[in-house]
Amino acid sequence: MTDKAAVVSQDIIDLLKVLAATLVTFAASTLVMLYVIYLLAQYGANLPMIGAVPLSAPPEMVPLLARNQILPTLAAVHVTATGLALVLNAHTIDMALLITAKAVTVVVTALLGFVVGHMIYLQLTEGAAIQLGPLSPVFIALLGFLVLSSWLSVPNLRPLGNLRFIVAAGMILLGPLLLVWL
Repeated sequence: MTDKAAVVSQDIIDLLKVLAATLVTFAASTLVMLYVIYLLAQYGANLPMIGAVPLSAPPEMVPLLARNQILPTLAAVHVTATGLALVLNAHTIDMALLITAKAVTVVVTALLGFVVGHMIYLQLTEGAAIQLGPLSPVFIALLGFLVLSSWLSVPNLRPLGNLRFIVAAGMILLGPLLLVWL
């Protein structure tokens, strides 16, 4: 294995560690937050400071995330931007796209952590079934941004030489098609 391949692999491993930590942290934090809200609503509603704060559980996030087209749209634009960046030769654009893909991956994981914590809370307090099926678009977006921040990142595609122009054309065409498919 070359040093560059080892670095790429270590970058992916580090990103996966960050994603796992983010998911667990946001799921646990959401669960604790919702139980604190529940306890404050039950036992502290008559206190002046607490009584003034609206203590209601956050709205159900699953339908909001499942019907949201922001993530697929952002993924489609990112694929097109990656294609354009491959045609250009600008280190700043390469790094901007890489950082954006990693940041969106972490944010989507944080949202999923919130949803997991909320679902666990609903399961424990109301016996509601945990259904991950409606979150399929979010999981697809997460997988897409994970791939865009690792294997299909511009810095990883640059070493393809002139073949990168064919990949660039494919990505520029694929971006708009993703809007239709997703």
